[in-house]
Amino acid sequence: MPGYIDLHNHILPGIDDGPRTMSEAVLLARALVAVGYETVVATPHSCEGRPAPALILERLQELQEELDRLEIPLKLLPGAEQHIEPETLARLQHKEMLTLNHTRYLLLELPMLQPLPPYTEELIFSLVNAGYRPVIPHPERTRDLQKTLKLLDRLHLLGASYQVTWGALTGWLGLTVQKTARVMLKANLVHLLATDAHNAASRLLTVDKAAAYLERKLGPHSAELMLTTRPHRLINNESLDLPTPKILP
Repeated sequence: MPGYIDLHNHILPGIDDGPRTMSEAVLLARALVAVGYETVVATPHSCEGRPAPALILERLQELQEELDRLEIPLKLLPGAEQHIEPETLARLQHKEMLTLNHTRYLLLELPMLQPLPPYTEELIFSLVNAGYRPVIPHPERTRDLQKTLKLLDRLHLLGASYQVTWGALTGWLGLTVQKTARVMLKANLVHLLATDAHNAASRLLTVDKAAAYLERKLGPHSAELMLTTRPHRLINNESLDLPTPKILP
């Protein structure tokens, strides 16, 4: 089933806590290809309009040219992992933030250890009303969501969808994270899965194992849905056709 698409990846060199150099970025690209990825949305951390979209696009072009020169068959698409802030919608409207491949889908990061900002629900509501579709990365690692699972229901009802990290399903990121991810899976609240890879090791090693777990729990073709079908729809700005959630305790 190769031809995988990764929607959350820190592959661009020298721009955040991902690869420091072009050589390290190339190593990550080779590792992604080795486990079956053909397309990656580059999503460096972004906060308050920095790094500027122009810089992200410049680094993306430089890395793509290097991959093409080395004949590494990996296609890069633009994006960013935007940390939540009050001005999120305004920055989007002023082109100060990148969505995923210039679609209506926005990777909107919530604080993992600190309380959720008091404006979180209002912002998600405003984003959806303005035509955007917020995708919350690694919700299974967000402490407030771990402690209050009903919040997952509330944010989803407002229009947010969830992208869980592959390694969360296997316990790579800790038992609490694994438990939350599996509860979300049971409740039909794992909408997308991605590597959130920062280097050529660790999280990439869990994709096959996590995909096998997914197939056991959700049935045949569920891994394909998360690795290719839904990501393909997202990068083409199509609806994701998400399942009806089950009420969390």
